[in-house]
Amino acid sequence: MTIVIHPEDLSEDAAFAVPVREALHSDPEIGLHLPKTEARILAALKALKIDDVHTNIGGGAVSGIVAILRGTKPGRTIALRADTDALPIEEKTEKDYASRTPGRMHACGHDGHTAALLTVLSYLSRHRDFAGTLIAVFQPGEEGFAGSRYMIEDGLVEKFGIEEFYALHGDASVDLGKVAFFPGYAMANADAFEIVFEGKGGHGSKPQLTHDPVVAASEDVLALQTIVSRNVNPDDAAVVSVCSIEAGTREGTSVIPQSATLRGTVRTYEKDVQDLIELRMHEIANGIAVMFGMNPTVTYNRLYPALYNDPERTAEARSLAETALGKENVIDFHRIPGGEDFAFMLQKRPGCIFRLGIRDRDHQSPVHTDTFDFNDEAIETGAAVLLTVALNRMAENNQEIILFSLSCLTECQAIL
Repeated sequence: MTIVIHPEDLSEDAAFAVPVREALHSDPEIGLHLPKTEARILAALKALKIDDVHTNIGGGAVSGIVAILRGTKPGRTIALRADTDALPIEEKTEKDYASRTPGRMHACGHDGHTAALLTVLSYLSRHRDFAGTLIAVFQPGEEGFAGSRYMIEDGLVEKFGIEEFYALHGDASVDLGKVAFFPGYAMANADAFEIVFEGKGGHGSKPQLTHDPVVAASEDVLALQTIVSRNVNPDDAAVVSVCSIEAGTREGTSVIPQSATLRGTVRTYEKDVQDLIELRMHEIANGIAVMFGMNPTVTYNRLYPALYNDPERTAEARSLAETALGKENVIDFHRIPGGEDFAFMLQKRPGCIFRLGIRDRDHQSPVHTDTFDFNDEAIETGAAVLLTVALNRMAENNQEIILFSLSCLTECQAIL
């Protein structure tokens, strides 16, 4: 029998989580070590009388928190994850709870993700007659610090016996009250590169006596654009963007510098495309360096892997979301080239992340902008889907045991 939690069932629990969300929003922290954020989450867990709480999952300087709620019946162990860190952006929302820290704000909705998970825990702390074990993962350092990887490498899965992972992400391109799913590769490999051309500097009036790294770097910027247009299969998706050029000084208008550095990002989904782009990046830089008589250094860092939503788990989560919200409020999404370190968790265990709609008249700014704010009206919707998915996935083994027992009983009666 399907267990269904509707958004309206969570009004009391969301009311508990919203003030926590606003407190987190007003006091944002960046990176892996989030002491004030951690303290507020721990205080909320204490208020909910959740005693099985583990800190520093990920290492001594990592504010990774795991809270455990065990049901009264046997079942599976399912993890729900919320990210907790902020971004280096100056906030311009003018909200009463706007960031009090210059140059930092919750511009990606992680405060809202945390509130949705606290809403789940609030409900379960009041309704403990469920099957299985829920693992609530509060993860720092999603914004470029690979906090998920630290927690995985610290034995997150093994320590707590996690069988599946689920998460949500607020999205201002999806209407409030709706959620969106995409199976398979839903978010991209997020890689970074640096290419340094080491030449021979000199006077700008005598370029024949130099090996100009600026010209070499300029050639490379243009040549890199041919990787996607001329090497990657048009049926595949990829992005190569040079986002930084560093050479010389503002004052050195007649000085050809000794070196020039390019930095940028590569986004792919399939590993063979990722491998191809890294190979071509080396080949192109080496060729240009030979042409201009200098030495290149290419550094390619594979930062976040592509996020893979297990198709079977995604299909079931989508079906369960339809029971909680109605079919009209569950839609298809598209894969996007953004990076998401939840991918590290999904590499270890199957599951999925879904997009939570937050768009209404007052919430239309996209993430990573200075006017973004999570929509509190979406908390009940997101928590209802997380709860419905988790409760049913946790109870699956329990249901199988019951069905097996009934089957054995029938066979035994037939024999007798």
